[in-house]
This record gives sequence, structure tokens and C-alpha cells, in this order.
Amino acid sequence: FGATARMPAGPALLAQQTGAMLLPVTLSYDSTPVMKGIIHPAVELPEEGTRAEKTAAMTQQLADAFALGIAEHPEDWHMLQRLWLDDLDPRGEPT
Repeated sequence: FGATARMPAGPALLAQQTGAMLLPVTLSYDSTPVMKGIIHPAVELPEEGTRAEKTAAMTQQLADAFALGIAEHPEDWHMLQRLWLDDLDPRGEPT
């Protein structure tokens, strides 16, 4: 979306440590009163790289899947904390 965002590394780390699939899921509403969920393709574990590099690559894949869901249904996306790095105070305090 044109800006750098932060995302937690936990899901990628857990997938690496446990061997579990990491499946991105996005939620949205349609004309019915029931929320619709989309399960995106599994995030791939890179074959090469350090643990940090693999974690970064997997987290980016997860972010890309979320971006697709957000772009399709921006009206259904809500964040309760600052996500974009440009919105953060340089001292690390929320603005």
C-alpha cells in the first residue's frame, strides 16, 4: 500500500519450529449476515537462508496474502494499533 509496515514474526517462527503449515486467512462480509473467510495458499518455508532470513521471507508472504484480502475488502479491515512505520514516533512511542 505504498508504505512499510511492521508484522509479528511469531507465526513464521512457529511454523518453522513445529513443521505446521502457515495458512493466511482473511475475513470479509458480503450481503449476508455471515462473515466469509478465505484461506489463502500456504506460506512456503524457504529451503535456504538463515533462520532470520527464512522468517522475514515467510512474514512477507503472509503480508502479501493479507494485502490481497485488504485490497479486495478495505471496508472490512481494522487495526487497533499503529501498523505503518511512518505513523510511529522515531523514539518508538506511538504518535
